[in-house]
Amino acid sequence: MKRGCLKRETKSLIIAVQDQALRTNYTKAKIKKSTNDPKCRLCKRKYETVSHIVSECSKIAQTEYKGRHDKAASAVHWSICKKHELPHTEKWYDHCAEPVLENEKVKLLWDFNMQTDKVIKAKRLDLIPINKETKQFHVIDIAIPGDTRVVQKEDEKIGKYNELEFEINRLWKVKTEVIPIVIGALGTISMRHIAYLAEVVVTCLLRLYRRQLC
Repeated sequence: MKRGCLKRETKSLIIAVQDQALRTNYTKAKIKKSTNDPKCRLCKRKYETVSHIVSECSKIAQTEYKGRHDKAASAVHWSICKKHELPHTEKWYDHCAEPVLENEKVKLLWDFNMQTDKVIKAKRLDLIPINKETKQFHVIDIAIPGDTRVVQKEDEKIGKYNELEFEINRLWKVKTEVIPIVIGALGTISMRHIAYLAEVVVTCLLRLYRRQLC
């Protein structure tokens, strides 16, 4: 938005969403005092607020939300590939992540189900870059929650994979670090977000963020 590369209609819609000013069923019923049912027209369960539409509706969790998550994960995958000279497209939005990519320095796993000796519930991961020289695992999990839950979700991700992190260290004798990459559905990021990106040396994304934040 700061660089002026969006259409006026798109910019207006984004600002309206961020200001919670969309004419949702909840807004029409509670603020405009209409006779509309304030419940979501899709799931019929919760109030149709902006927050509910962009991150909480169960009816679009496996379609719109999943597609948004996968596209964000693909952007991170592309940037890691570019940094470590793994196969990638010229533009991040054309990139199609492969399950396994590898060269002499790094191995990159996508949507990987980690095999362990003991039963661990949380062991399916979005991305695992493995540095062969330093023998370090970065366990990357990506989430796009409502903007008010960004910091909470980061903490949840770190706690969620504590057991898996310990098990990887025990089985393979490697250094392991959980990296949560959490971006609010309306663009909010935490103060820790840039540091998390730097941990996995996603320099291309860092340059993009710095341009947007200046």
